[in-house]
Order: sequence, then structure tokens, then C-alpha cells
Amino acid sequence: MILTCFWARPLRYLALQPLLAIRKKGEAVPDQDEQGLAFFWGKARPDGAEGQGAAAMHPLPAHMLDVAAVAALLPGSGQMGLDRRQIALLVALHDIGKLAPAFQAREPACWPTQVLGACPDSVVQTRHDADGLLLLAHVCADELAPLFGTDEDGNDWSPGDRLRLWRAIAAHHGQPLGVEMRRARHIRNTPLAAHARALIGLLLDVFRPPPIPPCATLGDLLQLEWRLAGLTNKADWIGSNQKWFPYVTPHEVRDMAGYWWNHAVPRAQAAIARAGLAPVAIAPFQGIGHLFAHVVTPSPVQALMETLDLPAGPALVVIEDMTGSGKTEAALAAAHRLMAAGRATGLFVALPTMATANAMFDRMAVAYRGLFQPSAHPSLALAHGRAALDPRFAAILAPDDALDRAAITPERADAAEIGCAAWLGSEARRALLAQVGVGTIDQALMAVLPVRYATIRQAGLAGKVLLVDECHAYDPYMQAEMTALLHFHAAMGGSAILLSATLTHEVRHKLVAAFRAGLGQGEPAPLSATSYPLVTLAGQEGVRELPCAPRPGLARRIAVRRLDGVASVMRVVADAAGQGAAVAWVRNTVDDVIAAAKALHEQGIKATVFHARFAMVDRLAIERTVLARFGRDGTPAGRAGVVVASPVIEQALDLDFDVLCTDLAPMDLIIQRAGRLRRHARRERPVDREELCLFAPEPVAAPDRNWLRRVLPGTAAVYRDPAILWRTARALEKHGAISSPEHIRDLIEEAGNAADTPAGLEQDSSVAQGHGLAASGLARSHVLNYEMGYVPESGGWDRETRISTRLQERRYVTVRLAVMQGADVCPWAAIQDESLAPLSERRRAWALSEVSVAQHALAACPVAAGLAHAVAAARAGWPRWEREADGQFLLLVLRQGKAGMEGDACNEKGEAVVVHYDPHYGLRVVPAPAG
Repeated sequence: MILTCFWARPLRYLALQPLLAIRKKGEAVPDQDEQGLAFFWGKARPDGAEGQGAAAMHPLPAHMLDVAAVAALLPGSGQMGLDRRQIALLVALHDIGKLAPAFQAREPACWPTQVLGACPDSVVQTRHDADGLLLLAHVCADELAPLFGTDEDGNDWSPGDRLRLWRAIAAHHGQPLGVEMRRARHIRNTPLAAHARALIGLLLDVFRPPPIPPCATLGDLLQLEWRLAGLTNKADWIGSNQKWFPYVTPHEVRDMAGYWWNHAVPRAQAAIARAGLAPVAIAPFQGIGHLFAHVVTPSPVQALMETLDLPAGPALVVIEDMTGSGKTEAALAAAHRLMAAGRATGLFVALPTMATANAMFDRMAVAYRGLFQPSAHPSLALAHGRAALDPRFAAILAPDDALDRAAITPERADAAEIGCAAWLGSEARRALLAQVGVGTIDQALMAVLPVRYATIRQAGLAGKVLLVDECHAYDPYMQAEMTALLHFHAAMGGSAILLSATLTHEVRHKLVAAFRAGLGQGEPAPLSATSYPLVTLAGQEGVRELPCAPRPGLARRIAVRRLDGVASVMRVVADAAGQGAAVAWVRNTVDDVIAAAKALHEQGIKATVFHARFAMVDRLAIERTVLARFGRDGTPAGRAGVVVASPVIEQALDLDFDVLCTDLAPMDLIIQRAGRLRRHARRERPVDREELCLFAPEPVAAPDRNWLRRVLPGTAAVYRDPAILWRTARALEKHGAISSPEHIRDLIEEAGNAADTPAGLEQDSSVAQGHGLAASGLARSHVLNYEMGYVPESGGWDRETRISTRLQERRYVTVRLAVMQGADVCPWAAIQDESLAPLSERRRAWALSEVSVAQHALAACPVAAGLAHAVAAARAGWPRWEREADGQFLLLVLRQGKAGMEGDACNEKGEAVVVHYDPHYGLRVVPAPAG
């Protein structure tokens, strides 16, 4: 009765009080475990040894109750449509397969001799998660029947519907399971089945859950299945942390109800807080000025987002507006309104690149606290593969114990209100669980790919507002993934906000249709508006298109001047640099970036080089320097200079240049690059003209096949459809300017009109379009099928190849740069940053020394004579999987050469090459000299 009363009331963190003490002091503890189930182990130390008086193993029932407590107490579990007692029982059953002899024999020192006798020399090898599914779905169906009830019309659960729940529960190692019926028949009358039935009986007695009525619709059942899979994975991750759930002896869990109240529940409360997942109170929406002090007068799109009637239920908001219009602030205002209305618990901001994610993280660190009550301590996390290496994020990682705020050192006092639990910040997929996350779009896309623990990412996004910036910036492969993500997110009950300055009508239609399909709206809604700026709203009730006024003073006309050669661009750059201007030249390939910077250097102009082919330690330093010098707060004296960059600077970076030159690119990217030109109001500029210099061949009426390749061979290799580039160049030549907002839509649609393709470019254009269609088809074959549920067939989970979020025709390797210090191989980053020199920082130093290089150019790094022992010693400190993946993780020892640091390597053909590395220019691979 006490259990029933407790579970009937809302759970309150840190306030369980005397309810934990169910029995009176001194009352005898009943022996619930007559079959000795507490002797089965669920967690064990690798060597089976106790050490320092601690238990050598954690009893299986204790671990199951630990994880159940986490699941019942996690924020959001109450929105699953289940009673918390039902959730606790379901999730507790996730590891029931560990009763199997195959699992128990994995640690012979922990074998339950008291129950099973001596440990055999060999057992039939099985997977405990697969055994668990068989036990739950088939062997113990009768024992679990009381958990399933009927609805008001007398309908009950079908075996297939029950199986959906058991699949979600049993497949807690990040991948769905199939059912092997032959083994189910084999174990039905074994001791394993008897122990499982006994354990189920004990758990039913602990939780006493009311029967679960069947789901009203298939949509409700699918949502429950996917959400339950994510909740089980998340709870198991937390409940398996030995620091938070210390091992106990079998005696301490023989009274399972007592263990639940006295151990599992209080430890789960503390663990959830330490993980950074404790519930946080949302602040009421008080206008955009409350979030952003600099917004005194909201722009039209910001004012619209403050007052607009948002669709009921899951909502999609698409904001199309000019660069600099305040789209990000408008989106955060809409997100806050959804959160304040109880329709979302947090926010994830997805961006196209690591550099743009880092820049957005800085902006969110200033603003995100306004989304929550002053007393709340929400987590802010950076989610991409190199987040932990960024000092901006590393500086705010809180101590493991988030309850101990005093543990923050005085030098970090300024960052005390900006925090992320160390557990959340330790890897990208966990970072999605934070209340506010900022990361690359890849981290969100992996939620709909058959990658391990995709359900963790789904759990991180569920109930959050998904805010995607630069949503136009994806190729056909990623567009197909994006539509799948929007479908999935809507079906899971989430809202999304998409931002773009250059979205085509076709792409907008696809994105809106995907979201509505996730809501069960089969008929696509017609989209007809051609206004710009434009806000599109989609929800259960339909679609609205709302024209919006442009931001006052933002309308502009940027003249476009075509330049037909590198020498012409060099003259423009040199002239502007001589006048003390802030100059950028955007080149489409890294090799072209380096070549241009070196050519400028020969003319006495030192340019800052910014691209992705730097060691991470140097790349992050350059990124910080560029944003500080050429951002909103750059000083006139500091801004004087030249940046030669790859497309890393074209989107979502708040950069402001006086003069901008760019290689020809598709129209949407040209417009994005133009958004970095004279972006902010400044009293004076050294060059007083608003002009974009476009390096492009003349868009003649009848171009031949080599029209682009003849002038820009690197660009032709990056952008495979020359017709798009020809239409872009022709439209800009015809209009003579980029006039926003009135001509933005016209420019985008003209460049995207595939029907207008010259005969000389038709062949290559058709091939490129064919590649695009194939890429879309490949992505659709990869993404998870929401309607199929959490099954192996839903997305090709049986594939051995790793599914990537981006389609790469070329394979890449990770090269770790090093230098010799005495007899030791030292990471490059440790030379650049003395704080990385200690051995305790060696793993981080190696990660910061990495460069990604195309495998065709650099495939192996032969060890020089006399260095074999030192190189082997250095690699010995790498994680095992990195050591074994010697074709993926290469170690290159650099030496001082005539032209700087260099090292010897081989390309994919086995030919000798020389790798040059310079912290100013980056990495280059050139053929080895003959002889």
C-alpha cells in the first residue's frame, strides 16, 4: 500500500524524506529471494577481485533496480503515457537475460555457485540481450500477463504489440534484436526459465504496477516503442556507473523492496543530478529583450516570433530572411515560447560545420540562461567530435558531482552559471541529452541512422526544439537524411525551427512535407508564397505562409564585379590591403587557399589562412583569432588584414569584411558569402564601396565542356554540376548585383532552374544530377524507418560498414603529427602549447595534433630508420582500437626541412610523397623528389 500511494503521487527530487524507510526500525527483513537470485551478478570488476574491501560484483537484481529507479526518475519519463510503476518494472527487466549461464560464466570468480553449483568448463555462448528478449516475449509471457490490461472497449494487447515493448527493453546495447524462436523453445523448461519467472514475480511484488491499457493507435504504439528504447538505453548508461551505484553484497538485496527504497531510489536521484539531467524550471517568456539585452527594437521577424500564434502540438517554423536580420534571436524567441508553454523541455541547435557550431556555442553561452528560472542550473553542451578539445567548452565542464557547486575553483567563478556536467560533456552523443545543446547537424542526423545508440540521440532530441541553422547547406544525400530527421522528430512529438537566407521553393516543400508526414498528415500541403522574407508554419491543422517585412536599414545592393584570373583578384586584394581594409578571399579548395596565400606572401602581403587541414590545436587558435579580429567587436586597427579561407567562413560565422573576393560557387553559397561583406554598421571603412569580386569565367551563351575546368579546376572538382555554376554566373552578370530582399528569391530560382542548361554542359550536368539522385536513394536506404519500429530491418542494422552522415566519395585518414624530443616521439600540440606537455595530458595532446587527409593522397607513414622503437612506444599510449586501426590512424614524425617541417609518407598507390606542415599554411602533400 505504501508503494502504491507513493507511486501515485508525483516524484520530487531530493525530497523523498521518510518514505524511504518503509519498515519500522528494527523490523525483521523478510527473505524475498528464496531461490538465491541475489547471487547472480549483473556487474563485476574485470578481474573479479574485491580490492579495498569493496564487493567484487554487483548482484543482478540490484543492478536491475538501479536502472529502473533512474528510468522512473528521469525527467520526461512521465510524458510517455505510462505510470511510473509500469516504467520501473519494464526497464528493470532489461537485463533479465543475464541470468543465462553464458553470461554468468564470463566472470568465473562471480559464478553463482550457491545456486548453480560449480562453474562448468564451457557453456553454450549466447548474448544476454537476445536471451532477455526470448524470456520476455515468449518464455515468461504468462508471468508477465498481469502487466497488460484492456481498454474501455475491452480490447487487449496482441502478441505483436507486446513484442514491440520487449524489443525496446531488451535491445539496450544500442542496436535492435531479432527473435530466434528455436532457442525460445529450447530454454522454456530449463533452470534459466525458472529463475526468470521467479525474478519477474519478485519485481511485480515490488512495483505492483497497474495493467497497461493497449495503445489507442499504431502511432501511439510506435512512439512508445521508440521512446522506451531511448529511455532504457539512457537509464542503463547512468545506472551502470559504479561511482554512482556502488556494488553491494547479495545479502543487501535479498529484500528487494528494501534495496529499492534505501539504495536504488536515493542513488538514482543523486546520479541524475550528477549526470546533469536533473529537471530544470523554464522561465516565462518575457519578450526577446529578456533573452538578448542588445535587442532594443526587435526586427520584423523577431517581433513576429514574439506574438505569432504557433500551431498546436508539434510545430514546424521555417524562417527565411536576409543575413544579419536577427534570425537566430527570432528562432530562440519562438523556442522559448514553446518551452514556456510546456511543449518542449530544452533546445538543440544544429549547424553545418564544427566552426559554425563553435561560434554559435559562444553566442548561446551568453543567452541560454534566460530560457530558465534564475535558480535553475541547466546544462549547456557542445556536441561534435572535437568538442572536448575546445577550451571554450572545456572551461565550463562542471565537476562530476553537479550537486557540489563549491567544487568550482575561483578562477572559474565567472563561468559558474554556465555549466555542463562532465558526464554529459565526455562524448557527443551524451551531449545531446543536455537541456541546451549546440553541435553539428551530424549529431542530430545520427538519430535516424542505424548507428549504435541512435536511440540515445533520439532520447536527447525528444521533447526538445530542434533548431537547424543554414538548413539549405546540404547536398542531396544530407537532404534526404534531413527529411527523415524531421519526420522522426515530428512523430516523436518534437517541434523544429529551420533557418535560411537562401532556401529554394523545392527544398522548403520537401522539409515541410516531411514534418507533416511525421504528424500523420499524408497529403502534402501546397506552398505558393514567393515573398521574401517569409515565415512558414506547419502543424496538425495545416500550413500557413506569412510574408514578413525586411529589417529596416538592412536592404542593400551589393554590386558584383567579375574577375577572370588569379592575377586580377590578387590586385584587388593587394590594393585593399594597402588601404588598411579587412579583406577576405574565399577559395573553394584547401590547395587553392594555400597557393593564394603563398602568392600573396611573395608580394609582401601576409594573409591569415583558415581552412580545415590544420592540426586541431592550430585550427582552433586560428578560428578564435579570425572571429576576434573580424567579428562584430573587431577594432579598426585590428581589422586591417587579409584572410584567405576555404568555405568554412561562408555560413553562420559573424564575420565582417570591407572587401570580399570569392571563387565562383552555387548561388546560395555566393549569397551566404556576400553576407560577410560590410555586415555591421561601422562609422568609417577604409574602402567605401559595397562590391563583391567574383572570380569566374565569362558566362558565355554557348560554353564548352571545359568552360569551368579551364579557369577553376579545383572548383570543378568540388561542384560537379557546371550548369549550376554557369547559371549562377550568368544571373549575377545579368543583374549586376545582389539586391536584397527584392531579388534574392529570383537569383536562387534562376540558378536552380535545371531546364536551362547549355548543350555543352548537358553531359556533365546530367551525370551530376544522376549522382544526386543516387545519393538521395542511398540515404533513404540508410535511414531508419520509423513506421517499422525498433527492429533490425528498419534501417539495415546488419550492415558491417559504418554509415556516415555525409557521403564522401573519398576516404579520409586521421594523421597525428609528431616531432622528436630527444629519444621520444612528442605530439605536435604539446610543442605548440606547453600546458599539453605533461604525460597526464598526452591523450588530449594527440587528439589536438590530428589532421584529416584524403587517403588517396596520404595512405601510410613508413617509420624512418632508428625510430621504430620510439614510434611503437608513442602508439602504445593510444586506445587499443586506434592502435589496431593502423590504416585509419597514422603517426607522422616531422623533421625540420629546408622549407619548414616535413615528413615522409606514401600515397594510396604506394608512391613516396613528402608532407609539409606549417602552423600558418597548414598541411600539404607533394610528390617526393626524384632520386
